[in-house]
Amino acid sequence: MKRHTQLSMALFLTALSSALIAGAQSPAASDSPHVIEVTAKTFEFIPSEIHVKAGEHVRIKLSSADRAHGLTLSLYPEGAAQEGAPGLVFEHPQDDAQVEKHKDRTIDFFAARPGTYDFKCSVKCSMFPKGHDSMTGKLTVEP
Repeated sequence: MKRHTQLSMALFLTALSSALIAGAQSPAASDSPHVIEVTAKTFEFIPSEIHVKAGEHVRIKLSSADRAHGLTLSLYPEGAAQEGAPGLVFEHPQDDAQVEKHKDRTIDFFAARPGTYDFKCSVKCSMFPKGHDSMTGKLTVEP
């Protein structure tokens, strides 16, 4: 697990360095994350569509309005091969971010590669699979 954490941090720093060298963002911009507030409630995320710029440090502030929920983001954009450096590089490796009712959780990552990334609820929040399965969203990383 320690090796996985070191590898993830190395990927994050490499992606951040590449973006800075390429001029995708200034050093001052990397100090201030783009904060997006997302509320999870039965069968939906609000907002369900998020737009950020490539090269941004993003912080999702996840809260739950009614019960335990989770948020899992795809690491690779839709249609991309799931190998090599991921398009989203997390500061702290995690399978998902779980949040309890009326609590907050932050998810920090670097938006390294343009594309559309799916996200979904990772905690079975209902006995009705169709409703839980519809609890999805899209993160678009724009060039």
